[in-house]
Amino acid sequence: MKRKLPEWCVEAKIAMLRQDNMSVTDLAKEIGVHRSYVSGVLNGRINAPEIAQKISKYLGITISYN
Repeated sequence: MKRKLPEWCVEAKIAMLRQDNMSVTDLAKEIGVHRSYVSGVLNGRINAPEIAQKISKYLGITISYN
């Protein structure tokens, strides 16, 4: 059964696509966090509001994380 991604996760992925198809690796380097951790946050597997805030700020996302 597929699980539905939270709205914030979807918005973050869309924002990455809009930034010249930015990869998770590129985003991780920009915000100074390990790639696998960023991937977990983006895919809703890891609940990390502080990292989500960094990602939101970098990507210009205004939607709430939780």
